[in-house]
Amino acid sequence: MPGMEDYGHELPTEQDAVKSFADLVGPEMADGLWNLAVQSLGLQRPVTSPADLRRVAEHVMEVGELSRVAARSLKVRLITYEALARTSPS
Repeated sequence: MPGMEDYGHELPTEQDAVKSFADLVGPEMADGLWNLAVQSLGLQRPVTSPADLRRVAEHVMEVGELSRVAARSLKVRLITYEALARTSPS
């Protein structure tokens, strides 16, 4: 079975997530949405673990249509990364 490196996937970062939101709603709104979601979940920035990134993405999905699109995209990337990581020999 191909390893994770063969797929070219890297763990999405908080910076990736905020940039994705900024592309849709602008940088100030994206940063504000991200901050509110992080605070609402009792987390601190930077969010680094895949599980916490997914939690923040799910929280942002509840805010509105445009943020839902970016958050769902992030969630899919995280799920894909985690699935590939489980199949990759370490």
